[in-house]
Amino acid sequence: MDAVIICGVSFIFFAMFLRIPVAFAVGMCALFYGFVSGNIPIQAMVHRMSLATESWPIMAVPFFVLMGNALNQGRSGKTLMDLANSLVGSIWGGLASVSIVVSMFFGGCSGSAVADASSVGTVLIPEMTRRGYGKGYAAAVNAASSTIGIIIPPSIPMILYGWITEVSIRDMFLAGLIPGILVGGFQMVVAAWLGYKRKYYIAERPSRQEIIRQFIKSIPALITPILVMGGILAGVYTTTEAAIFGALYVILIEFFIYKGLSLGQLYRIIVDSAKMTGVVLFLIATSFMLTYVIMISRVPVVLSNELQAILPNGTVALLAIAGVLLITGCFLDLAPSLLIFTPILYPLALKFGVNPVQLGVVIVMVLAVGLFTPPVGQTLYISALIAKTPIESVSRDIIWFLVPIMIVVLAVIFLPHVTMWPAGL
Repeated sequence: MDAVIICGVSFIFFAMFLRIPVAFAVGMCALFYGFVSGNIPIQAMVHRMSLATESWPIMAVPFFVLMGNALNQGRSGKTLMDLANSLVGSIWGGLASVSIVVSMFFGGCSGSAVADASSVGTVLIPEMTRRGYGKGYAAAVNAASSTIGIIIPPSIPMILYGWITEVSIRDMFLAGLIPGILVGGFQMVVAAWLGYKRKYYIAERPSRQEIIRQFIKSIPALITPILVMGGILAGVYTTTEAAIFGALYVILIEFFIYKGLSLGQLYRIIVDSAKMTGVVLFLIATSFMLTYVIMISRVPVVLSNELQAILPNGTVALLAIAGVLLITGCFLDLAPSLLIFTPILYPLALKFGVNPVQLGVVIVMVLAVGLFTPPVGQTLYISALIAKTPIESVSRDIIWFLVPIMIVVLAVIFLPHVTMWPAGL
């Protein structure tokens, strides 16, 4: 367990005291352990770092990022918002429910919570504030609902989990569908209850003709998740090929149907997507070095042997895993948490007979909580920045939307057959 001590202390030193970016801090921890222990040649870790990005499934990440950016910066996103407003804007909860439904629509396209928080929040937070919802509440709704984007397929974190564990990404996508819908539904119930209690603004009920008009206008955008997921489920193409087709389709409809992009804008979107992908891939590479150190040091084996004597069954093991990740997710971003802890927790869960797909959904959902909770929640800070309000103001209302996702996490742990039957579990 010396690897845990050395790497843990060095990570705290590099990341917190020296304020080094997480991707660099993770890699430096692995190298530092190699220098101190002398057990692992540095050349071996560098070789593992280069191998990390030589993966066909990982190639889906840049294309899903490109698809999400094109969707967010074009007119497809605005069209989906108008459709959501016509469907749920007139019920209790009003624009809060619209924000949740739009996040569910976007979740079926981009697979990124941060992209959803910035794109949806830029439009809906100012409108909610203007309608008297309160800046803190508007930011809280946006921060919490945007995490649905990494539960409903396609999901970039689920791709990473599938790549690490060699679990079918198709099964992961199928398993995340019902939990994602349940989270969105429960959040809408919370928004409706708060809207009724606080007398928030609700829009006028649109006519049937208006709803039909918005639906017809939104059909090209609504086809995006069908194109992506339909081909995967039918076995027509792989996840990576689906990401390529999805990105190309969104760009084409923006150019020829919605006319929301120019060549200059597309160039900037490609550049931004490349920058985001570079950050993710570098984090994957450095995390692979740390994973190599952890595996060579037999940390998962030692941890499994120790906990097997304490934990009685797989359900309790999943609860323990969820508790650990709930804490660590508040202090470490989702991607590094997923890449660092999955290789440790995966062998432990398998020893207790936990289904790998069930474990993946629990890990992704619990780490999603860290995205909208202090002190380092990305969607929390993005939403507070858009709303121009302090984090403390947002945090007071965020707890209401924390409850639904934790209820669904417990449902996935205790009732896997109900929540994940599309994956055949």
